[in-house]
Amino acid sequence: MTLRTFGISIQRVFQECDLELQEQRVLLYIIVFIGLGVVMLITMFFQSFLFSCSGERLTERLRSKAFNVMLRQDMKYFDDPENNTGALCTRLSTEAAAVQGVGVRIGTILENLSNLGVGIILSFVYGWTLALVVLGFVPCIIVAGFLQIYLMSRFASKDKETCENASKLAIEVIQNIRTVKQLTKENDFVNDYCCLLDVPYKSSMRRAHLFAFLFSFTNSIMFFVLAAVFSFGDYLVDQNRMTFEDVLLVCNCLVFGAEAVGQAMSIIPGYGKAISAAENFIDLFDSKVTIYDNDDDPSKTKSISDFHGELQLDNVSFAYPNRSDSLVLDNFSLTAKPGASGCGKSTIIQLILRFYDPHHGHLRVDQHDIRSLNLKWFRSQVGFVGQEPILFNMTIAENIAYGDTSRKISKSEIEQAATDANIHEFISNELPEKYDTKVGSKGHYSLSGGQKQRIAIARTLIRNPKILLLDEATSALDAKNEKDVQEALDRAQKHRTSITIAHRLSTIQDADFICFVHNGRVTESGTHSQLLGKRGLYYNLAKRS
Repeated sequence: MTLRTFGISIQRVFQECDLELQEQRVLLYIIVFIGLGVVMLITMFFQSFLFSCSGERLTERLRSKAFNVMLRQDMKYFDDPENNTGALCTRLSTEAAAVQGVGVRIGTILENLSNLGVGIILSFVYGWTLALVVLGFVPCIIVAGFLQIYLMSRFASKDKETCENASKLAIEVIQNIRTVKQLTKENDFVNDYCCLLDVPYKSSMRRAHLFAFLFSFTNSIMFFVLAAVFSFGDYLVDQNRMTFEDVLLVCNCLVFGAEAVGQAMSIIPGYGKAISAAENFIDLFDSKVTIYDNDDDPSKTKSISDFHGELQLDNVSFAYPNRSDSLVLDNFSLTAKPGASGCGKSTIIQLILRFYDPHHGHLRVDQHDIRSLNLKWFRSQVGFVGQEPILFNMTIAENIAYGDTSRKISKSEIEQAATDANIHEFISNELPEKYDTKVGSKGHYSLSGGQKQRIAIARTLIRNPKILLLDEATSALDAKNEKDVQEALDRAQKHRTSITIAHRLSTIQDADFICFVHNGRVTESGTHSQLLGKRGLYYNLAKRS
């Protein structure tokens, strides 16, 4: 821009016949160029540095806030197929990085728009008549630019779902790579993955001509403007209304503006994708959560000082959000007294943990509606052991201590919990690093299902829960492991309200109270011997098992 803007002026300097005056003007231009160079050095450094820093900070804040918001969502959010593992991971990684590009791109766009503005202003200075011709083309440039942004953001949203499904497939295959290899399904999954990738590819090919036209139009229009300027400038020179030098100055300013427009248009596709990614984050942040602790007004929730663990379900009806027309519980009623153990259904456990709220009826804890209780406090009073124990990628001691993060857990407490879970002897005698042995998905030591289950039980016991929920805790184990785990569970259930979900009747025969749930209702209830005496559904199940 500098050379083009001052090109004719510099030419006039060297046409000066007075050598002393020529040297003075040359010195002036040298000082001007050095000054402009220093200003450009400083401004471009801060532009690049500040926009890069702000972009990195934006990405970090987006990822941390998005992860925080995801973890606080209701379970129905994760039940939605659109929020599968691949989609959420893509949102945290790819889309956050796409939004980061907004900062740098905004800087470039603002720089080029300012350059275009300077070019137009200088055009007015040297020849306002010609500048009016330029202004007639500016709306076309603006419309083409905004059209590119709109179309790119729109199509990016459509491609997002397919890309997320591809990510989901890749994650599932990699997580289950042993099964994939054992079944020799590598080629099948590669074909499935490629088919998913073909959808956005073919969509991009169908609209490539449209984007190519818009891109070529925005990059070529300034040359059509130059043709119009030269044509009209020739007329003005003939009419002695402008000099030839002024026409060239206006043209130089327009060429500078054309370069600015071309650079701005070249980054618009990435800017459109960034807008689409930003919209996805906004939708996530604006999503409504129905089950949460009101941190702004803690008085709306409460804790129970003398908590016993009595559970009462009073005419509870419930259907999962993604199957709202199918009632899982229909006017279900159950009372579990403190210290008693009973049998129920998996949905009941999810309601007790308050992953969901019942559509009708009430779930009470110690005569208090569960909705009125502080969510974090209540869940800290509940222990849960599921069918598939999840161990984190850390040591055994850290996994056990993870059961209660509200305080520092001593080594003796960890060992006592492991003893109660019937796993201490194995850890102390069989593992070379004992409680410092790394386990989990990337652990150095591979544990059996029963050993993992007992560590999970120890993790539950470390928090000393008043209510213990067991969901098919032994169903996936062999006879030896089932015996060891069942002994640990029998110890864990002492002096606690315990609800067990089981299809193996051998695991619940000693329960104080058994409910046989059929079609969402309690059809039979009582002790094991009482239910056998009724010779009903429970009796028939016992005969088959």
